[in-house]
Amino acid sequence: MRSEAELLEELFTFIRIPSVSSGDGDPADLRRGAEWVAERVRDAGGTAEVVETARHPLAVGHVSCGLPDVPHLLLYGHYDVQTVHPLSAWDSPPFEPELRDGWIYGRGASDDKGNFHCLLAPLVDLARAGELRVDVTVVSDGEEEIGGDSVVRWLEAQETRFDAALVFDGSMVAEGWPQVTIGVRGVLTGQVRVATGVRDVHSGVYGGAALNAAHVIATLIDGTRARDGRLPATLEEGIVPPTAVELASWASLPTGAAELEIAGIAPLDEHAVRDYYQRTFGQPTFDVNAITCRDAAHHRTIIPCEAAAAISLRVVPGQDPERIWANLEQHLRRLAPAGTRVEVDRWGMSAGCAFDPELPALRVAREVLTEVFDHPCAVARTGGAIPLVSGLHRAGVPTILSGVALALDNIHAPNERLLYANYVRGMETGRRLLTALAALAP
Repeated sequence: MRSEAELLEELFTFIRIPSVSSGDGDPADLRRGAEWVAERVRDAGGTAEVVETARHPLAVGHVSCGLPDVPHLLLYGHYDVQTVHPLSAWDSPPFEPELRDGWIYGRGASDDKGNFHCLLAPLVDLARAGELRVDVTVVSDGEEEIGGDSVVRWLEAQETRFDAALVFDGSMVAEGWPQVTIGVRGVLTGQVRVATGVRDVHSGVYGGAALNAAHVIATLIDGTRARDGRLPATLEEGIVPPTAVELASWASLPTGAAELEIAGIAPLDEHAVRDYYQRTFGQPTFDVNAITCRDAAHHRTIIPCEAAAAISLRVVPGQDPERIWANLEQHLRRLAPAGTRVEVDRWGMSAGCAFDPELPALRVAREVLTEVFDHPCAVARTGGAIPLVSGLHRAGVPTILSGVALALDNIHAPNERLLYANYVRGMETGRRLLTALAALAP
């Protein structure tokens, strides 16, 4: 097995590749990221290729242990990263990684190159040492940060049956406190546009008589936003409640007040702290991500005839995203006053899902994480969306979604980092998982 220093230098080489997918990256660097992953699979004695997609390529590889009747695992992580802007806010160059004050700094250190490396490197070491007792397919994509679906379509085209999947794109509850994330919310994104006339008009001449598009968009938002964490009934259709195991685990997590304090944001209402995990794990949400209606800096005394809002809905296990979007459109049109033209465009869609925490693969993962970190492993969900995880759920593949990231890692922000101690334990976790999952019935 390689030393910690050798593994860290390999991670640093990965981080040095500026594989930015979010608008200002170089396609050649994204290809370099895919090639780097494929080369690691070849280092393990496997076969690998870079597979072209409509956007950024996939790295796909296979490592066989050479034994009959063994479990076949799918190992996933993404090689793409977020933009580094504003560059001036970084204390060190984002693609010149360094170990400083017990933290690994660099873009992708936590999300997801450091996390992913905790699976990929142990796979290489176990295979080289002749200690691998499972067959492994590795897939890594360059579109996770931009909501791409190439890896989902790749999964849907596979004829191979996977016995379990390992996805290290998750986080811990807190330092020293591991978790297995057994559920994700799906996400619907889009834009609602309203028009109340053919041109903007003078607010003095027509004020009090003319329909104002800004007022209309505000009415639609106010009529849809959550009250006490709950949405209009048609947007909550199909919710499957969490299991007793999940509820018990949520009750042991840090308080909602602590989580909101870390985020630096005020609670929605007086019950938001008490209901924090139910709202962020188990309930659908509607959010306005941006509003457009002329430019407030121009001091124009007008009644605008157009306004738009970028919106997103988080849907939970049991909900049909297509049905919920149709319900939203009907709801918004009912709210709109007479004389308003309403257009609703959908940009993206993925479903939510939840795995039974008592599935054999997930029980193994919880036991391994508890042993490595010497702390009971939490069972949680994430409020975010990971389309591949939902795709694996549809395919009936038990999925271990975990990782060693912390809320303090500055993911998607300047000075992204990963606690070095977590990285070391993550390597141990990856090695033990790849070993323990050999006991699964293929």
